Amino acid sequence: MKNLLLSICFIFVVSISYSQSKKGIGFRAGANISKLTNAHLDHKTNVYFGMFYQNRISDFYAIQPELGYSNQGGKTRNDDLIYVEYITLGVTNKLFVAPDFGIYLLATPGFDFDIDDTPIGLINRGEGSGNQATFIDFTMSFGFGLEFKNGLSIEARYKQGLIDVYSGSFHNFESELLKNQNQFNSVFQIGLAYKLNTSKNN
Repeated sequence: MKNLLLSICFIFVVSISYSQSKKGIGFRAGANISKLTNAHLDHKTNVYFGMFYQNRISDFYAIQPELGYSNQGGKTRNDDLIYVEYITLGVTNKLFVAPDFGIYLLATPGFDFDIDDTPIGLINRGEGSGNQATFIDFTMSFGFGLEFKNGLSIEARYKQGLIDVYSGSFHNFESELLKNQNQFNSVFQIGLAYKLNTSKNN
């Protein structure tokens, strides 16, 4: 196991040292199809958008820090919408399984911060109002995409929240339902991204 880890580290260092790095800033946007688990809600469709910085370390791997906005939540059986809006911060790891065709797999650990609990949300909301959601969520996203040579990408992701949206560790709820049921964000995303090349090397 130790030799395997050393070999992986060696290959990674060599790829960084000798590969031609391709860097670029970009923007991504698309549709969220979201719900909360164990909440008796249907899926709700809304939007996500944001910006990123991609560093193509080798032909097969790129790392991509991201900052964005994501409108999540769900829809009740009476068609009332439940909004939980987040500022998102993540680091996408792209594995290009077919570099010549731009096909890649991705994995993104990240943090989502409830806008309702940010300074902007605290200023805009009245006393006692707000969505009462946990102010932070740790998420994991997995997906795939197709990146064209002109910088445009088509992408699909599934994002799973790992912290109870109404966690008693963060809030003191009177509702027994919210105390005893774990409710997690579950989001399917599909959209477009466009990267502007800022690398000096072509």
